[in-house]
Amino acid sequence: MFDRFLYNNLILTYHRIVENEKQIDSEISSISVTTKTFERQIKLLKKKFNMVSIDEILKINNKYKKNLAITFDDGYKDNLTHAVPILEKYDVPATIYITTRFLENKWDMWWYEIEKIIWQKDKLDFHFLNKKYYFDLKEENNKKKCYKKLSLLFKNLSYSDQNKLLEQITKTKERVQFKDKILNKSDLIQLDQKKNITIGSHTHTHANLAILSDNDCKKELLYSKKILENILNKEIAHFAFPYGSKKDAGFRESNFVKDAGYQTAVTTQLGGEINNNLYLIPRVHIGENHDGWKLLIKLTWIYKIYYYIRFNFFNTKIFF
Repeated sequence: MFDRFLYNNLILTYHRIVENEKQIDSEISSISVTTKTFERQIKLLKKKFNMVSIDEILKINNKYKKNLAITFDDGYKDNLTHAVPILEKYDVPATIYITTRFLENKWDMWWYEIEKIIWQKDKLDFHFLNKKYYFDLKEENNKKKCYKKLSLLFKNLSYSDQNKLLEQITKTKERVQFKDKILNKSDLIQLDQKKNITIGSHTHTHANLAILSDNDCKKELLYSKKILENILNKEIAHFAFPYGSKKDAGFRESNFVKDAGYQTAVTTQLGGEINNNLYLIPRVHIGENHDGWKLLIKLTWIYKIYYYIRFNFFNTKIFF
């Protein structure tokens, strides 16, 4: 039904592949897909697209053949334990972009820590940068609003300032460590030995490059690349912007990525065909609810029109 509307060359974004629905976190459920849904998605995509690696899709010139590449952001352990077996079963390549501070035993993730706090408390009040914050968290809807507001705040801070904010919120300097969720060095080496897996960089601290100084931006890019190349003893050619919206990844940032020696950079900016700028490549985010026809329609230009109208004119939630 949707075949003639499908884009020809697409890159998809995943984060986590979890064993069952009970493991899907409440407010960050959008980054988790169950193994059952993921396998159904892969089977359907295999029928509609030529599944290729990040390197291959950028070299393909045939606009009449539909090609698709799979990518994962952050570096979650379940990419190895749950995603790879399914990818291998269907002979599908994928690229996994790694946040390298996780490889230095820094397993804190603000998006998980604040989610845990919000859902445990009835209220939240703190001071940060001379501003007072107060959230009434008795109602579920208030918890969701709080998570959204705090996420925007964290997103626009450096890693050190994110930790300062967490100290104010939690009243402690001790950060929650999510070691069990993250790939370690041994996992990374094991992944790299898989014939269909490409390893890329996702900065060192999962930084929003747009809010960093030129010097700090360059450090994030070069240090992450160096860590991965030292561990894997090979060149790291591909990069993914954390957050990756138009505000987070612009021409300044893309030029720094190019200067750091990467060959490509992917964003989270909604797009269809791969554009001519290989350092601002659009991707399509895929979640648990993108199954069957909902998955296919999201891979067409129809969805982009729907998204634009709904977001810009009605400012309401995108339902699929």
